[in-house]
Amino acid sequence: MASRHYNRSNTALKLFLTAAILLLIIGVSGCSSSDDGENEEVLATVGQFEISKAHYLNELRRVNARAGYSMNLSPDVMKSVLNSRLNRYVVVEFAHDRGWHETPDAQYQKALIERKSIMEEFERRFITDHVEITDEILRELFFRVNTSVRASHLYARSRHEADSLFALLEQGRSFESLAADIFRNPDLAGSGGDLGFFTVDDMDISFEDAAYRMDVGDISGPVKTSRGYSIIKVTDQITTPVITETEFAQKREELGMIARSQQKELAVRAHLRDNMAAFDLDEDLARKLWEAIQNDPEGYLSYNPELDRLQLSLPADVRGRTLIEQNGFVFTVDDFLREAHFTSFSQRQQVSSFRDFESQMRSMAYRSHALDRVRSHPGYNAAYVQRTIEETFYNYLNDRFNEYIASEVTVPEEAIQAEFEANPDYYVEPLQLDMAEIVVTSQQAADHVWTLLQDGEDFNELLLRFTADPGARENYGRIGYTPIDQFGMMAPALKNVQPGDYAGPFQITGTRFHIFKCLGRVEPRQLTYEEAIPEVERVLRSEAEEELKMKKIGEARDRFNARVYDDRLLAIPNQL
Repeated sequence: MASRHYNRSNTALKLFLTAAILLLIIGVSGCSSSDDGENEEVLATVGQFEISKAHYLNELRRVNARAGYSMNLSPDVMKSVLNSRLNRYVVVEFAHDRGWHETPDAQYQKALIERKSIMEEFERRFITDHVEITDEILRELFFRVNTSVRASHLYARSRHEADSLFALLEQGRSFESLAADIFRNPDLAGSGGDLGFFTVDDMDISFEDAAYRMDVGDISGPVKTSRGYSIIKVTDQITTPVITETEFAQKREELGMIARSQQKELAVRAHLRDNMAAFDLDEDLARKLWEAIQNDPEGYLSYNPELDRLQLSLPADVRGRTLIEQNGFVFTVDDFLREAHFTSFSQRQQVSSFRDFESQMRSMAYRSHALDRVRSHPGYNAAYVQRTIEETFYNYLNDRFNEYIASEVTVPEEAIQAEFEANPDYYVEPLQLDMAEIVVTSQQAADHVWTLLQDGEDFNELLLRFTADPGARENYGRIGYTPIDQFGMMAPALKNVQPGDYAGPFQITGTRFHIFKCLGRVEPRQLTYEEAIPEVERVLRSEAEEELKMKKIGEARDRFNARVYDDRLLAIPNQL
């Protein structure tokens, strides 16, 4: 059955109004006029927290960006943004009052956040700030945006497995036979590991970068990706026939943003790879550790947030010894036990061979080395990093609050039945559209194709001539029956299309324009009670959780003396 769709406008409106009224009540109850002598830059306070004018403006800009830079900065919107930010700190005070921030799990999560924050500082200070985007890089990216590559791959979890697969290829084994051996997925096994056509940002960046540097027929060596290793075989490549200098100039700013993001990620990965390879590892000692882990696997996979390192059973002559060193940096067995403790369970669980374990040790040593370099750097701003850690930790406390709210809410079966009986027409399976699409890479091309369609030219012939998605040629762009709500912002324009109608052009991204042809439609269908139960329960639960959440926040605002200075807020000029 197609995905269920919720269309209860009355109940949604009721939920919105309830939250809005509660927020208004909260805002009024927490309001205060400016007092003489107080800091005029402070717009709101609660407990230990203050929201300054600068803090508020930063949040306002973030909200505006998420809204597509289309916010209408009315007084109500300004108050809503400020109250939303204030409520975040209200929840933190609520969490502190219950001691959630002091639990072992919370402190462990905070330690993980600290490591992540310092690693981000390391990457910025030592790697990404030095990335330069040249005209050559932009032109290469522009070529890639207008090119689709088809490739197959052989996947391996570790470098050792990938090297073994590559050695078999060099010995004469076919790519297709190896794919049939290694893939459990029947489609990948039967197709020689075929991944179909892809373009920029469709694949892991290292995979993408390697594939675009290859010619049709080439086979790469092992490529490290975020999920393991891939050996890539490029099987086809299609480029948009006409790429003009004018189009390049029009896309230059957007290309610059994409290029900077990609080049930063590639630089970080290269730095990790090169430094891990340069570490001098005591392999005999590493093998003793690996033997200890095999003898005590539960010790390696254990999780005890009350400790600061793994409690792994080790021989007495192993502890304290140097495991890895490089240019004065020393990584001991004790350091390994500490870093392993702060490595996720899922990552530790992936280790199935000594080579996997060696790679994981080197990665831990890299992290330890990076943390030491940042902390000892003369420009390290410990106070700034600590504020970043605290702000991120508040997200954890807000998540903990939401879990608490969810645990307090139950939805009785009789409430589900009563809601469905009262509003059966609100629970429907949505309109389904069977669509085909032509994808092009510029507004000019989209307008040209649209004009040709209006002049009576055949959709399929135009698709074969103009589509930038080579994979669409195999099935004439058909994407199959799809619920109308999955078309996102295009849905209102598509809801009335009939078989044979065209719709578009729609700009989905900065470089992708879509023109649709409707091949068929299935009208909405009312769900039976049994089919609707999960959706009714979800809606009622969402309403109850939101109501309880606002109630608890309102009580906490009173308890922790939340104050909002509306006069200061409304005196701020429009700075979006």
